[in-house]
Amino acid sequence: MDQKDKLIVDVVLDLFSAHGSTFNMDDVAKALKISKKTIYKEYGSKENLIFLVVKSVFEGIEHQLQAILANTEWNSVEKLIRITCAFPDERDIDYHKALILKKESPKAYAMFIDYIESNWQVNKKMFEQAVQEGLIKDIGHSLFRIIMLGITKQVLDVEEENKEELLEKCVRQVFEGLLLSDNGSPSHLG
Repeated sequence: MDQKDKLIVDVVLDLFSAHGSTFNMDDVAKALKISKKTIYKEYGSKENLIFLVVKSVFEGIEHQLQAILANTEWNSVEKLIRITCAFPDERDIDYHKALILKKESPKAYAMFIDYIESNWQVNKKMFEQAVQEGLIKDIGHSLFRIIMLGITKQVLDVEEENKEELLEKCVRQVFEGLLLSDNGSPSHLG
């Protein structure tokens, strides 16, 4: 995402936070100090601006996934936990403001949930690696995905500020039951 799009996303999130979905293109133009005509020409509708926000959330999550995979200090289980709990980096987007979409723009929020439900390739690869290394029980990635999706959706629905911490706590608790020791018996996170 280029700087111009990032600026638009920040403005739209601020307007969403302050006014909900009642903000309009005049508000966006005023905040950006450009003409409304320019915004319509480059982005089209207000809904397209909201979809741009959702796209930036996806990009933020992808950025986090790449950073997790590149870390050489974590084993496959720790990477799997962090991938499962990945939230966008705050420098990429204010994720908390983006969650306002749930109430204010159901189509955009549905797009966000669809992303969460559909993008499990990196997670699956790391799950299979952790199983192959004998670190976690092989419950099958399909079951693992269902469990993690359920946790993620429940955490997104709670009215709590520290969703990232709550999600990580829940995921780590599940992993307590999945970990194997060196001899193949259940283990505990260290």
